[in-house]
Amino acid sequence: MSEYLPDEGVTDILQRLPVKSLLRFRCVSKSWNSLITSPAFIDSHLNQSIPNNTPPHPLLIVRSCVSYPNSKLNKEHYKLFPDNEAFEQCAEVDFPVKSRRRHHFTLIGYVNGLMCLFEHDRFILWNPSIRKVLNLPKPCITLKTHGRTTCHEAFGFDPRTNDYKVVRIAIPWRTTAIVKETLVEVYSVSTGSWRISSTTFPPLTTVFDTRLPKPCVEGSVHFTARNRSYTNIILSFDLRDEVFREMIFPYNIGYRTYIATCRVSGSLTLLSYHTERSWSVWVMKEYGAVDSWVQVQQTTIDIAEEIENVLGFKKNGHVLLQTRKKHGHCDLLSYDPESQQTTKLEIPKEMHTFFVDTYRENLVLLNQEANDVVSRSRVTKKRKNSIINPVRELGCVLDEMKRKCEDAAEEAKRKLFRAEQLQEKVQRMVFRQNQLMEKVELVARQLQMEVDCPQIQLEEEMGSEVRELQEKMRAIKQELQELQQETKQ
Repeated sequence: MSEYLPDEGVTDILQRLPVKSLLRFRCVSKSWNSLITSPAFIDSHLNQSIPNNTPPHPLLIVRSCVSYPNSKLNKEHYKLFPDNEAFEQCAEVDFPVKSRRRHHFTLIGYVNGLMCLFEHDRFILWNPSIRKVLNLPKPCITLKTHGRTTCHEAFGFDPRTNDYKVVRIAIPWRTTAIVKETLVEVYSVSTGSWRISSTTFPPLTTVFDTRLPKPCVEGSVHFTARNRSYTNIILSFDLRDEVFREMIFPYNIGYRTYIATCRVSGSLTLLSYHTERSWSVWVMKEYGAVDSWVQVQQTTIDIAEEIENVLGFKKNGHVLLQTRKKHGHCDLLSYDPESQQTTKLEIPKEMHTFFVDTYRENLVLLNQEANDVVSRSRVTKKRKNSIINPVRELGCVLDEMKRKCEDAAEEAKRKLFRAEQLQEKVQRMVFRQNQLMEKVELVARQLQMEVDCPQIQLEEEMGSEVRELQEKMRAIKQELQELQQETKQ
């Protein structure tokens, strides 16, 4: 590899270099390229970068999203900020993928500098350090194969197998599901495919939909849930053994509050929201030991806006908050627990959601097959023509068109299924209306036969039944009109 340095020395030096330099050094020689893209080097470089991060101040990556219905302004922004008092933007990271729908992607998880995002049934992994995107294949559990389901996703890293995995818990709808049991499917980066796990989901367990990504700690992802005993718990899923385990909350955390899980300084953490402006923080000092829960913070602040999310903690102990304003807009605030002062962090434009975590440079996905989407905003036309094969570019366009057609076909199938359901409901309502009409006619004939009775007596005996039938007729007509309008839509 080098005439003057042993291979071990070169490897040790390269492991300490930033990602930007390593990407350039791939062009030095084939041996260097093979070394830098090898899984062993990628793992060792990640282990070197985690304790060091970016001196003298670590960097925070801030994800801010704006979403307007039926608007072309929907976009997500990624910016880097130093974790210091000034908190001034030092760089912006281009996100190379556009959402195919009206809103931005949903963030599933952020582990070791790698992001997992999804929309509908489209999952992607994105490494901001090397600007690489990995498009995941479609999951096994879909509307066509398993019927309508409610899915809870998580993304994590198993340090025992050095593998990144995406987890989906698919809970079937009672009325329209083809498969009646809750299933779990897992995507593995090492295998590049989805598979339905053989694990059994705990019966009569309800998973809560929290506003933050599910944290990954010690090779397990964690959901907030309620078990069959109607007790609030943390439901963990081991990424290697693929088994579920239950962890109980601290006994005095309170059960009438909104609770979310997160990861702070490598430890499993609970955020308990008591009111719109009050929260507490619990940290599990020893993972898996329920008696090691420690309350490290309980805060109530006096601000006009409603606190929507506790996003994280800065190196100096300040708390990063997302507050909700009018019209759905949000602000990013920094709260100092000692002085009890809040500072609004200047984020341009009106945003609707934020995410903050430590930015970690890494080479993950560098050795994966190139099915990523390349950001072309800063590439010149000359460089495009010299790098991109026109045939390959055409193939990418055709693949994109194929995916869009498949999405449109699935959307049409869902609408057709819904229309058939509405048509059946309309037919049942018409049948009920005919039955009631026959009953009304029977009552009318009975009234006609009893014309000899006094008019007042007839009204007292039959009037209540006629009025009841008339009210049912009006309700059925109103329901029919709503169903017809929904069918037209």
